[in-house]
Amino acid sequence: MSLSQHELQDLEQQLLARRATVLDELRRETRDEQGLLGLPSHRGESDRSVDFEMEAVDLAQSLRDAGELQDIDSALERLRDGSYGRCADCAEPIDPARLRAQPTALRCAACQLRFEHLHAPG
Repeated sequence: MSLSQHELQDLEQQLLARRATVLDELRRETRDEQGLLGLPSHRGESDRSVDFEMEAVDLAQSLRDAGELQDIDSALERLRDGSYGRCADCAEPIDPARLRAQPTALRCAACQLRFEHLHAPG
């Protein structure tokens, strides 16, 4: 089952809204008080090992947000080129319920499970 034009427009609006939110979060996470690029420093807030751990968490959050932004931009590009909603692996339509739940989905559920199994750490 493929998506209607109305469903595609709704998903595009969801993606654009989430993109704006993620960009805002990323700007707040990666800018200092003067607006310069940089991660917040926790030096001096507690002992050095805790400072390091807090900075690692901040970096991980920024990397997660940057990855999500990349996924959103990729989904928006697929919307523009007409490939949105087709599995990148098997080219079958992705279930609309999956896309509503995860608008950046690149694969159908079966191919995603296979991908995760093949690329599982360990």
